[in-house]
Amino acid sequence: MKLAIALSIFLLPLVLGATEKPSPVTVTEVIAETLREEIPLLGSAEALRETALSPRVAGVVEQLFVTEGDFVEAGNRVLTLDSAIAEIEVAAAQARLEEAIARHKDAVRLKAEYQSLLERNAVATTSLASAVADEEAAQASVDRQRAELRRFRELLSRHTLSAPFTGVVAQQRVEAGQWVKQDDAVVRLVDLDRIRIRGSLPQRYYGRIARDSDLRIEFDALPGETRHARPSALVAVGNRDTRSFPLLIELDNREHRIAVGMSARIFIELAGSESKALLVPQDAIVLKPDGQRIVWRVIESGGQHKVEPVTLFRGRTQGSRVEVLQSTLAAGDRIVLLGNENLRPGQAVLPKQATE
Repeated sequence: MKLAIALSIFLLPLVLGATEKPSPVTVTEVIAETLREEIPLLGSAEALRETALSPRVAGVVEQLFVTEGDFVEAGNRVLTLDSAIAEIEVAAAQARLEEAIARHKDAVRLKAEYQSLLERNAVATTSLASAVADEEAAQASVDRQRAELRRFRELLSRHTLSAPFTGVVAQQRVEAGQWVKQDDAVVRLVDLDRIRIRGSLPQRYYGRIARDSDLRIEFDALPGETRHARPSALVAVGNRDTRSFPLLIELDNREHRIAVGMSARIFIELAGSESKALLVPQDAIVLKPDGQRIVWRVIESGGQHKVEPVTLFRGRTQGSRVEVLQSTLAAGDRIVLLGNENLRPGQAVLPKQATE
């Protein structure tokens, strides 16, 4: 009796396996294409625009409108200085201008009267000439007072410090009530909308970087995200100690995903060296909990289509396909593209060819 039970327990999975229906899957083929040689570099993200803002006049900080980490738009106020004296000077200059305008009006009136008297020969020519000179002097006084008023208004406006461009406040070095000099750096403003990646290119690769070289950029802080770009500049002034040259890459960053100071990995296609590479679709790769990457290869066994796992390492990317490194895959092998989430080794499948 015990032997019969044991045999039934042993044979049950085999019976179930024999009656299990093949799982429908979509398959595609491993392809071979010519790719350029690719080298990895380390780089870091830096701001294209950043500045240390300084007030244009000395004074006491009256109000601070930002703190570290704030985003400010171009033209927004950063701080204001105590402007009481500047406002008084503007008011005094305005009064002097109004006085000069009144004197000019009187000089114009006197000149007109002398011109009328001269037409009737009731006044000497020299008297009219004196009146004309007085009117011109009064006009010069008006012009001078207007210039003075503009100067004092400009000085008053300089008691407000505004953001010259949209950015994030990276550092705040002042507090309300503090005295600041004209050249004191009070706030460090960084533009994050566009980021530059700076790498160091060894001199042996200097002549193999083209303006249209494809660059693939990955960030340690943003796993799974890949950016593609072209070189912005290869600076022709190198480091004599390391024999390397700055490679600059500009990236759009309007979503502010990339932070200044992040480390980057730069993968560069080199001109003049092409090689055959195996490529598989990104969707065919399954990431296991232990970090291992596999694809499911479809093989024929016993008149059925079954799957087996094949380990691989990722290389370069080309569109939606990934280069296969260190694997037993070969060009033409059929692999599972869709339906690969819950497969197990030796499982029977019903393959359907993917349409391009």
